[in-house]
Amino acid sequence: MQWPVNKAPTELLGRLLDELARTSRLLRSFSHLDQTDPEVSNASHHVLKTLDMRQPTHAADLASHLGIGTAAMSRHLAELEQAGLLDKRPSDLDARRQVLWVTEAGSDRLEARAQLRIERLRPLLPDWDNDRLTLIADALGELNNSMIQGIHEHRELQAEEPRSGSDG
Repeated sequence: MQWPVNKAPTELLGRLLDELARTSRLLRSFSHLDQTDPEVSNASHHVLKTLDMRQPTHAADLASHLGIGTAAMSRHLAELEQAGLLDKRPSDLDARRQVLWVTEAGSDRLEARAQLRIERLRPLLPDWDNDRLTLIADALGELNNSMIQGIHEHRELQAEEPRSGSDG
């Protein structure tokens, strides 16, 4: 499988990547302005938020959806479970798998943190109208979906490649 080629200029794609990296750093700083959850990392909070939207689900499905490895997912889930924000039980269909869901404490934490972040962001965008916010949110959502799809396709290609040193 070969990815389609985007005809956008290299400089423009480079600028997009630079701005995304800058956004990532700024979001990290923004989230740490007043750390309200010292026992839960921002990355684990994102896992909890995604779980809340997809529950009940399994760790492997959640990791796949987020485009992260199962080892990282295990660390996030252990952190969230220790903080009492998620719970799990064996699946009725496959006892080897755990079904995950957000606890009431987890839901309360998600709501409080969402409100805090919104109220922190609102004064920074006094001249941004609803159309502009919608355009940016939609574009970022589309970009994120394209990147997740690319991650999945890349991993599938890697899995299909013959291992070096094999006789096959």
